[in-house]
Amino acid sequence: MDYDINYIETSYDALELNKIFIQEFIRLRKENNLTQDLLSKYSQVPREKIARIESGYSSPSILSILKILGPIGYTLKIEKVTKKKWF
Repeated sequence: MDYDINYIETSYDALELNKIFIQEFIRLRKENNLTQDLLSKYSQVPREKIARIESGYSSPSILSILKILGPIGYTLKIEKVTKKKWF
């Protein structure tokens, strides 16, 4: 049996998943009526870092994301990637 074969077909590549993550990150912040500055104060993560994440200029570490999300009651979740949704 050949275990080197990638048998998982996904409809998204890493760049698309990153774009979706950024959109969800911004949506979450806005739905909770948080400015970048206020989110920075709650999380003790510099506002500039939050702005770089939201603009796509910085890829945050998992620890940074957990530091940002934790104080407002959120965490990360690993979930299976499904086929693209066509809206």
